[in-house]
Amino acid sequence: MKPRPQPKVGIFWVFRGRLLTAACSVDDGVECDGAVNSPHDHVDYWKVLQRQHPKLRALEYEQVPRGRVVFRRKAQRFCVYLDERLLTSALQQRLRKAFDLPSSRTRFESDPHYVTDRGKLERLFGNPP
Repeated sequence: MKPRPQPKVGIFWVFRGRLLTAACSVDDGVECDGAVNSPHDHVDYWKVLQRQHPKLRALEYEQVPRGRVVFRRKAQRFCVYLDERLLTSALQQRLRKAFDLPSSRTRFESDPHYVTDRGKLERLFGNPP
């Protein structure tokens, strides 16, 4: 019998329907405030993706819808924080598969850190459209 893959934490973007990820096992993640997070951050890893995907070179990391998978130790639950435009059942299924997340212990929620909607960003930072 094939062993079940271990769940992962990490960061991701969705560019033109393609899921771009940087993931690691929970054991290889970074502990912080009772959570296990990815050792990668969006700002630095974007440069790696730009080298791999020339179409990303004209874009900044925050222009592409993105998110993060974190493991909450106390709750024994994975939290996927993402741009609200990515909150679809189809993408949730793709993310569960890409990060090997157990459905029963995974929660998805939008997060203002990952907003790409220009109007919402302007309101968030006090600059009405």
